[in-house]
Order: sequence, then structure tokens, then C-alpha cells
Amino acid sequence: MKLILKYIFKYKKLLLLNIFSFLLIIIGELLIPYVIGEYIVNPKLKTQFINVFLFLCIIVLMVIVGNFVITFCISKIASLVFKDLSTDLFKKTQTFSFIDMQKLGVSAIVSRITYNVYQIMNFVIAFYKTVVSMPIMLVSCFVIIYKIHPSLSYGILAIMFCFIFILIFIIAKNYSLSIEQHNLLEEMNYKIRSGITGVKIIRTLNQEENEEKKFGKINISFRDSIIKLFNSILSIEPLFYFLLNLSIIITIKLASDLILEGAIDIGKLYICITYNVHILSSILSFLLLFMMLPKTLVALAKIQYLFNIKPSINRNTINSEFLENIQTLEFKNVCYRHPDNSKLILENINFKLKKSEIIAFVGKTGSGKTTLMNLIPRLIDPTQGIIEINGIDIQNYDFKNLRDKIGFVSQKNILFKGTIFSNLLFGKENADIEEMLEKSKISQSYQFIQNKTHKLEEPVSELGANFSGGQKQRLSITRALLKQPDIYIFDDSFSALDYETDLAIRQSFLAQKKKDSIVIIVAQRLTSILNADQIIVLDNGKIVSIGTHKELMNKCPVYQKIAFSQKIEEVL
Repeated sequence: MKLILKYIFKYKKLLLLNIFSFLLIIIGELLIPYVIGEYIVNPKLKTQFINVFLFLCIIVLMVIVGNFVITFCISKIASLVFKDLSTDLFKKTQTFSFIDMQKLGVSAIVSRITYNVYQIMNFVIAFYKTVVSMPIMLVSCFVIIYKIHPSLSYGILAIMFCFIFILIFIIAKNYSLSIEQHNLLEEMNYKIRSGITGVKIIRTLNQEENEEKKFGKINISFRDSIIKLFNSILSIEPLFYFLLNLSIIITIKLASDLILEGAIDIGKLYICITYNVHILSSILSFLLLFMMLPKTLVALAKIQYLFNIKPSINRNTINSEFLENIQTLEFKNVCYRHPDNSKLILENINFKLKKSEIIAFVGKTGSGKTTLMNLIPRLIDPTQGIIEINGIDIQNYDFKNLRDKIGFVSQKNILFKGTIFSNLLFGKENADIEEMLEKSKISQSYQFIQNKTHKLEEPVSELGANFSGGQKQRLSITRALLKQPDIYIFDDSFSALDYETDLAIRQSFLAQKKKDSIVIIVAQRLTSILNADQIIVLDNGKIVSIGTHKELMNKCPVYQKIAFSQKIEEVL
């Protein structure tokens, strides 16, 4: 609950306005039955009907205005809490490494930022409507009834405790149901997401029916949990009306004896009945808030879990070095293993790269090439060993500054929903059209951009689904070129290109960038790296050889095998 209160109390002015409006409403709702009760038995007031009527109209108007103000305040605060909380959660997830994301699962993270935060927003609305006004209303009504006659308060007191006891029992039951529902929702989100993103594979393998059955099973479980929860919640309404009518009957019975004795009049009976309704309505509102508590507590626990996660990549930049011009990149005895796996993916990696060099990495699938590339921009950190830039451990550099110096084109070329222009801005925020077109010529994407109807403003669908694999690769390369970094990393970034386009990109790029940067190329096709200054061969996470293409063809069996499989010997 501290988490919610922290966000609520950020808006103290709205909170105070809300409290003031509630006080006006409470005063109005207490005055209306009291004035009517007095009017019933007071002959003098009956002669002043117009004055009494106008007075009641003023009170009703005050209550209406108060409700309008409260509605404004509550909607404003709830929406601000939703915005702040979801923004903070999103910022938190941006600090997570790949490993952190894999542990949590994308579906679970999305569910917590959206559904769980929405649950909390609903609780905030109910909280503001209830927590200020209801206790004051309940106590005020009970005190007035007690002052009219103490015996009239005993019946409502018994009903109150009975109502509270039953609702506490229902709330306790609902907590376990809420946990079950949240877990099933996350599981269902995962199935929906995997079913949509993997639809091609599912159809290719003819698994639509099996996937429908799996989803149907989860959906039925989710439906059953909702029915149980709703049945429990809906049982409150008939219980409320039963106890309300019971309290009125008890009040009338007790009051009738007192009226015959002359202890109270019929006007006081009207006041007591009306205040009975207010008391039970207050209890109902207050306990309906608690009915939301199980869901809210589960949502809070899941959100708090996200906030409490310590990212596996330390982003602390206090007293960090500032990186200006990269001259060297060196790996010293670097090893890496996944946190939940004892097997080393990379073992004793040692090499040194210098500015103006083109370095290539080759190896069979699963040899650790991509993992090694991910270490350079600190997408992951090594388990052992040190990675140095200009002789300083990269973990000592300012995190953002380090990544600003690296242009990374990954294996999976992802475009974001928007336009070509908005996607290229990820490379350089203030890039202009001329600069984008210049870089697109180097990446060989200029021609197909010009052939698009809207040129740079051509819409890009989610994940760039309306572009071919080669087009996405070339746009990703353009994005990296706009950044003008000191280190370029091309992680198998030419695989979807034909040989002619591959050659054209490398020739135009290297002619301009070789002297200014370190260029790292991971490739499956050896034709992409024949002219590299050094080729590093990886096998089972270890460096087995380093040299030029000619040297490796003479001394490295692993490289020879790759070359022969691609008939590279015919080119030599």
C-alpha cells in the first residue's frame, strides 16, 4: 500500500480539494434528512414551506457541485497515478538485460505494466471515494442516532458487526481466487502472444488445432476463476439489502415503543431510518473497497516485484569515465555462462582490436559469436575476465556514453511501428532528410526508399512486417550509419542480402569508415569477410585460430571446413 500512497500524495492540492468537497457533501447529506424530520413534526416550519424548500435546494445544489468536483479530482488523480506508475515501470524495464527479460517473460511484463496498473487505478478511484467520506459519515450518523435515543443505536450496531464479519470472510476467500486469476491471465497473455508471433510456424507445422486446444484449456480455467470471483462479489448485494431491511424493521420496532412512551417523535424515526441507510451504505462502500483489495494486493505484489529486481547489468555511472575516441578494444580472459547454466558459452576469449581495423568472426551455429557481440555494448556482462576500451574496463565507463559510441546491427533486424523516417531517428535523433538519404545510399537502401509511395514517410507496420528481410537489414544498417559511432558491429547483418548488394554495401561503407572506426563483422558467408584484416574463428565458445583468410586456409581445419562447404577454394 505504501507504493500507492507514494503516488497518491504527489498530488496534495487535488487531494485537499477532494477532502473539502467530501466534507460539503457529508454536511449536506446529514442536513437533508434532519431538516425533513424537523419539518414533519414542527408546525412552525410548515408555515415556512418556501423557505424550507429553498434551503433544501441550496443544500442539494451544494451536494451536486461537491460531487462534480470530486468526480473531477478522482478522475484526474487516478489517471495521473496510472501515467506515473506505468511510466516508472516502463523505465524500470529499460534497465533489464536480456537475461532479466528472459527470466520474467515479455507477456508477464506487459501484463504488469497494463492490466496490473489498471487494477491499481480502479482501486485509487474507489479509495478516494471511500476512505475520506465514509468513516466520517458512518460515525456522524451513529452519534446522531445515539443522541436521539441510545436504544435505537443497538440494533444498527449489531447489524453493522454482522455485515462486517461476513464481508471479511468473503474478502479472505477472494484473495486466493485473485492470485489464481492473475496467474491464469499472464499464462493466457503468453499463449496469445506466442500464437500471434509464431503463427507462420504453427501453420507450417499444421498445429493450429493443438494450439487452439491449449488456449481453450487456459481460457476455460480463466473463465471458471472469473465466475467464482464474480459469484462471491455479487453475493454482497442481496446480503446488503437483506441487512438494510432488517435494520429498518428493528429500528421501527424499537422506535414504535419509544413513540408510544413519548420519548421520541415520528420525525426522529424518519431521521433514524435515513441515517441507518447512510450507515449501511457507508459500510458497504468501505467494504467494497476491501473487496477490491485482494486483486489490488496481487497487482501490487507483482508490480513491486518488478521494482525490486536488481538488474543483472550494473548501470551505476557515479564517478564513471567519459569515453571520447575509441582507439582499442581488448578482451582479456573473458568467459560467459548463463546464470542458470553451469556450462560456459564463451571460454578464455583473448584478442585486441585497433582503430581502422576490420575484424571478422566466423564459426558454426552456436559457437558463441552473437554472445560475444552482446558483451561489447554491455547487453550482457562477462562471468569472468575484463573487456577494455582504451585500456579501461568498459564497466567503468558511463553506460549511455559507451552505447553512444557503438553502432550495433543485430541478427534480428527489428523495425518499430511508425515510418521509415521515425525508425531512422533511432540512430540519430536530430538527423535530417539529406543525411538519411546519404547514409541510405551507402547501405543500398536509397533505391527502394525512393520507389516507395511516401518515400521516408512510408508507413512501417509492427516489427516491419511490410518490408522484406533484405530491406529491413539495409534500413538497420542505415540506422547504425547515422549514429556515426567509433565501433561498428554487424552481427550476421548481410545474410538476407544477395552477393551483389552485400559487396556494394561493404565497398561503399569501408571506403568512408575504415579509417575512423573499428569494424566488427560476424558472418556465415565467407565472401563477406575475405578482405578483413583479421578473422577470428570460434568453435564451441573458444577461439581456435586468428589470422587472415589466406593464413587460416593454411592452418585452421575449422575454417577450412567452412570454406570448402561454401566452395571458397574455387575463388582463390
